[in-house]
Amino acid sequence: MPVIKVSDESGDTMTLLEVNGHYLPVLRIPGYNQEKEVRSMELWEARPDDILLCAYPKSGTHWIWEAVCMLFNGKAERIQSMKEIAMLEGSSKMAFDKLASPRILNTHLLYQQLPSDFKSKKCKLIYLLRNPKDVAVSFYNHHIKLKDYEYTGSWDHYLDRFMNGKVDYGSWFDYVLHWEQQLSRNTDTTHIIDPLREVKRLCEFLEKDIELQVLQDIVHLCDFNKMKKDKDPLEDLDEWKDQQPGMYRKGKE
Repeated sequence: MPVIKVSDESGDTMTLLEVNGHYLPVLRIPGYNQEKEVRSMELWEARPDDILLCAYPKSGTHWIWEAVCMLFNGKAERIQSMKEIAMLEGSSKMAFDKLASPRILNTHLLYQQLPSDFKSKKCKLIYLLRNPKDVAVSFYNHHIKLKDYEYTGSWDHYLDRFMNGKVDYGSWFDYVLHWEQQLSRNTDTTHIIDPLREVKRLCEFLEKDIELQVLQDIVHLCDFNKMKKDKDPLEDLDEWKDQQPGMYRKGKE
């Protein structure tokens, strides 16, 4: 497996997986061949009712995944799992195929890296965009706290690393430019949102008929502070250096 240590100008290193010239996080899951699964993903079969949430890391994917799952369930009830169970690049083909429909999937991959079947079947995509300054701060805390990155660099040095794309999924700027170019050609099957905007528009895009009271309950349940309190116990604390959950940090725009 091409696990490498990517250094910056200060000499600090970050442990990443390199596949086809792209950086991904290293997932050390027993029995899981990450490189093999990622390389085979091009041939994975989509379903017409698949929904795919797409975003650069730390842009609000957990928040929107939770909201979309509630919309499809038609009720404001907490989802008792994390979105990683339905993350393309963290899954195997076997696990992917076993997910029940409609599959609410998510990914941080580029459009060109998605299985081609998603495009030919015109599956609905939800694209999230967040202020890069907030993304950088959140991503730094993510990298510094998760064990698998083996990263100990300072914020001053990290900012250059982030700007130069020496992190998993590469440059935020290249990522956003790539997606904007692709989505301008696919506006009929794509919904672009700010993760803190109205759930109602998202509901309309997904063609779900949900009562106003239920929508209001979903918005309340997806309040960041409430989600952090409810979802923290579901995280694997062994992944974090300080044994404290860190996926939901501050949620500021």
